[in-house]
This record gives sequence, structure tokens and C-alpha cells, in this order.
Amino acid sequence: MWFWRRKEKRLGREEALAVRPTRMVSPDAQATADGGLRLTVRLRPGRANRWLLRLPEGATKTFELDPVGAFVWEQCDGRTSVQQIIRRLARQYNFNLREAEVATVTFLRMLVKKGLLGMVPRERKAKETQG
Repeated sequence: MWFWRRKEKRLGREEALAVRPTRMVSPDAQATADGGLRLTVRLRPGRANRWLLRLPEGATKTFELDPVGAFVWEQCDGRTSVQQIIRRLARQYNFNLREAEVATVTFLRMLVKKGLLGMVPRERKAKETQG
């Protein structure tokens, strides 16, 4: 048991669906023949790892996205909420909302873990910030 660990504030479902995914990197994107995307990202080690990890100049990592993944990636502009992405995905690919939600949330979590996306919280209303 770790007493000094900071407890993470968990978001409720409504709050989590209101966040807006935004791209943390500007990859080179190339369309693939099947309608997907190939994202190429330059690798840069963090400050602490710079002396430990010696990457060759111009090292890159490539991510292959299928057409559904490419659709979700295009929606991650920092203005569109997760809920809006889910609804658009369901409409575009004739998924029911539950299928679209599971697929989208799982995919977004993976992109956040890879460092490609960040999540912008919903803006608070004036009443919440004043009071």
C-alpha cells in the first residue's frame, strides 16, 4: 500500500465524453490504398532520457491507421468532443452508438498512451468559475 501516492481524480462518464482530443504531434500523413493513413512521427527523447537514449538524427516512428482510425484521427482537432466523434463515427459507418463508443474510446486511449493525442477538458461555464 502506497500512502504517498497521489489519488487520481476520475472523470465521470459525461465529463469524459465532453473532453476534446487534440493532436500533440504534427506527423507526416500519407493516405493508404485502403483508405487509411500512415502517420510518420519524428522521435525525440525527453530531457531526462536524452543522455540515456541516443537516437540517430531523423529517427521516426510510423503508425498505420485503418479507415475507421483515420476517420477518428481527422476528428481530433481540439474542438470536437469525444461524444461528437462517437456520433459521427456511428453515422459514417452505420455502427450503433455503443459499438462506436467502445471502439472510439479504446482507440483514443491507445493514441494518448503513444503520445499522439492529448485531451482538452471542457471549458467551464462562467457561473462555475465565479463561484
